[in-house]
Amino acid sequence: MCVILPPLLLLPIPIVIGGTEAACGYAILIMAIYWVTEAIPLAVTAFLPLIMFPMSGIMSASAVSKAYFSDTAWLFVGGLIIAVSVEVTNLHKRIALSVLVLVGAKPRWLMLGFMLTTYFLSMWISNTATTAMMLPIVEAVFGELKAGEEKRAREEHIESEEERNKRMDNLIKGITLCVPYAASIGGTATVTGTGPNLVLSGLFNTLFPDATIKLSFANWIAYALPGSLCMLVLSYIWLSIFFLGFSLRDISSCLTRSNFTEGEKNARKVIVTEYKKLGNIKWKEVTVLAVFTTTALLWFFRDPGFMPGWSVVFKEDFVDDGTVAMTMAFFLFFLPSERPSSVDKVDDLKRPVSPILDWPTVHRMFPWSVMFLITGGFALAEGATQSGFSQWLGDQLIFLGDLPTWVISLIVTIIVCLFTECSSNVATASLFVPILANLVNKVIFITAQSLRIHPLHLMIPPVLACSLAFMLPVATPPNALAFSYGHIKVLDLVKAGSMLNIMGVAIITLFINTYGYSLFGLGEFPSWAELPGA
Repeated sequence: MCVILPPLLLLPIPIVIGGTEAACGYAILIMAIYWVTEAIPLAVTAFLPLIMFPMSGIMSASAVSKAYFSDTAWLFVGGLIIAVSVEVTNLHKRIALSVLVLVGAKPRWLMLGFMLTTYFLSMWISNTATTAMMLPIVEAVFGELKAGEEKRAREEHIESEEERNKRMDNLIKGITLCVPYAASIGGTATVTGTGPNLVLSGLFNTLFPDATIKLSFANWIAYALPGSLCMLVLSYIWLSIFFLGFSLRDISSCLTRSNFTEGEKNARKVIVTEYKKLGNIKWKEVTVLAVFTTTALLWFFRDPGFMPGWSVVFKEDFVDDGTVAMTMAFFLFFLPSERPSSVDKVDDLKRPVSPILDWPTVHRMFPWSVMFLITGGFALAEGATQSGFSQWLGDQLIFLGDLPTWVISLIVTIIVCLFTECSSNVATASLFVPILANLVNKVIFITAQSLRIHPLHLMIPPVLACSLAFMLPVATPPNALAFSYGHIKVLDLVKAGSMLNIMGVAIITLFINTYGYSLFGLGEFPSWAELPGA
């Protein structure tokens, strides 16, 4: 019913109102309903522009198809292929266990270790993949902690069974929830870290092709990394207090790393044992680490802003971050997974050495649904612009221009933050970004004073807010994965996540109006953002 009823009930919109704006609005409403209800798989809903836009006279089939595969889409593809190589070689597991061995097994240190590891990995690979890899480690470590605590309680009779169960229950809730939360926060730090970032990067280049500012890898990480680190630290403090309590004695014990309990010793043994199972670092892990590091450096120094980048060797605007991603991904299909010099037998010379990646592996592990969801967002935004729907909706929101810029930004950020709790973050970004871009242009003509707002002032905060999905299991796949282990209830997510949402909105608002104001020059309205004929 959720599939059939919405198109029928909304059909009067294009029939009665008429025009391409109404036709596009009809398509967007249907897609929004399908995305929120998930009556149809998210990726399949993203195909609707290919069907509805040509039939509604909004865009030709050729034009819609082109919108699905922009250079930003290839940045996403290349980045994910590199991420697949990290997972295939177990490099991410080695990094995770190395950090956990370093921080130790004290509950507060464990939480910090899990959050730092998850945060770093989710900057480069899928938030869902990172969470799926970390949660089994959480389970194993907690099992040993719990067994050790039960043994200590039986021997020392230091607390009742009810008190111990409550304490361990809070501990597993805390270290389980810290993983998906850190994954969502880490994804905001890089332009390839999560879908909404790529949506903004791609749509910004489409909507403002003459912009002198490009949302490149270097520009994004320069702005988003400090804010995400701030969010990570505050999240850790909040979660450790909320679930582990505030005890000066406990905190002092953590800082001095003394008085380890039996459970904490056993938990550390589990981590060390898991790390030893990996053995010595392998050739393929070193190769992937080299490709991974080289890619990040090439992205950063392509156009760093503070100095000429290496891209100046080529024609202007010919080489982009997508070029780098696909080049490095290409290498992974022929770089050997074993050290060539290790083949010391004549018979072994005839044995072909397999590459780091092969196509069947990539085909199996690549998140095709996420890619189509993102590229469908590009097509949706292009249709909203071409049909005039974004312009019409911007006219309806024109009253916001009477408010200070930071208030407009705050209102939109809060709306998106709440909306993303019940909808895919990529879908949310795809719906809101083109509308906000057009609102930026519309407020130019609101009053005789000609109020002008820099596009990025309204576009960056809500896109970052798309990742503030902390309150519900359905808000994001990492939350759903954590919820599936059965340790947490919806109320736990709401209680812990609501404070993180408040902190996230506050940090986003603070950074865009201080650091972002200076970095992007938000105090001046750029000429490239003028409406044609303005």
